[in-house]
This record gives sequence, structure tokens and C-alpha cells, in this order.
Amino acid sequence: MLLLSVGTSRAQEQVIVHVQTNDPDAIVFADSLRLGRARLGVFRVPASARMLRLVASGGDAWSVDPQVTPLNATEGDTVRVHLPFPYHYNIETLPFGVAAYLVTNGVRTALGKTPALFITHDVPTGVFVLERTGYQAARITPGREIWNPYLVSMEPLDADMMDPIGRPVRPARKHRWIDYSAAVLAIAGGALAVHYKFKADRLDDQYRETGDPAARPRIQALDDRSYVSLGIMQTGLVVLAVRFTLK
Repeated sequence: MLLLSVGTSRAQEQVIVHVQTNDPDAIVFADSLRLGRARLGVFRVPASARMLRLVASGGDAWSVDPQVTPLNATEGDTVRVHLPFPYHYNIETLPFGVAAYLVTNGVRTALGKTPALFITHDVPTGVFVLERTGYQAARITPGREIWNPYLVSMEPLDADMMDPIGRPVRPARKHRWIDYSAAVLAIAGGALAVHYKFKADRLDDQYRETGDPAARPRIQALDDRSYVSLGIMQTGLVVLAVRFTLK
């Protein structure tokens, strides 16, 4: 939703821009000129500027599309701009492939399988519910930030067999090489995930400083590699969890 109104002030060489948004730490740009944080509220912008852009704050802000509006103003004008960001809910689980729902007043809306990204213009009034066969359902109360990441470790249901007097009986573990392989997989995947994430964060810092849109595909590629590595780590951890459950 974009609201734009123009009035006249006494300034003769600049445009006065009043910015309203739901992310006060967002970085405001006029064309390629960085003006500062949105919390400042009022900015003096060169009359030659033709585009106002807000870049969201936060460690994963590159995942949020900038909010952009044209500046159709001339010297001495005062412009009021309302540029709210949509709310992003990024849900990941261990293991992945869990069904995600938004439940509001008993109505279930399917969001897909995890990892799932849900984008809305308003903070959801319900709760997120995660379900997978063999695991206890999990519930998440939606946050109010622009970018809301969640990583949920699903709790497996108790599959222990009981002996005649109620004591748990578990089969002996075999094939210990599987345990070692899973541990190596988890460690290697975790190390690669951290490596690619650090590289993406460094590039993200440059992006938020310059606002260069060409950096976003490179950040996306690095973050995709980080997610793949994270998935590898999760696979190793799931194998270990299952093996220890069966111990």
C-alpha cells in the first residue's frame, strides 16, 4: 500500500520527504544516495532524485524485497510517503518436510512443507502448527518483526516397546559405522553452512551500504548453498537421533 501526497514548502533547492514505515531501522535511499535510517522520519532530498527506496534491516534483510516508490516532486515540495514492509515468516524444521499450517479461529490454511516462507501484509492473529507422522505437533506464535525466522526441532513420538511389567525394551544398536558416518555428515554440513552464511552476511553488509540490486543474486546463491549444507547437517542429526532412539 503506497500513499503519496505533495504540498509546497519554502525550500527552493531540495525536496522535503516524510517517511513512514513499520521498520524504523530500514535504510532510506534516494536513487543511489543513502539518506539514513527511516526512524529519522524527515529527509532533505535533492530535487533531481526520482526514486525513493527502503531496504529492510536485520541479518537476513536481503531476503526482504526493498520497498520502492517514485518521487514525483519538484523543488520546494514536501512529500509524505508511507512504505510498509510485508511480514515474512520463514519456518524450518529438523527434520525438514514437515507440513506447516496457519490456524486462525479453527480455520487451517496450508503453507506447504518446510522449509516454508509465508508472507503477509498483516501480523497473523492465529498460530503456526507443524505436523508430521511419527512426531509431536509443534505450535509457533507469530512474531511482529519484518523477518521472523524459526528453526523447530520436532519431538519424535515414543516408539519404545514395553516388557510384560512395563519396562522399556529397546533393540541393541548395530552397524556403528552408520553412527560415525552420520556424525561426519552432520559436522561437515554444519561447517559448510556456517562458511557460506558468513560469506552471504559479508556481501549483505555491502548490499545494505550500497543498495546495489546486482548483489542480491550472489547473496541468494550463497544462502542457497548454506541451506543445502544445513539440510545435510540435519540429515546426519536425524540419522543419529533415530539410531539413539533405537538403542
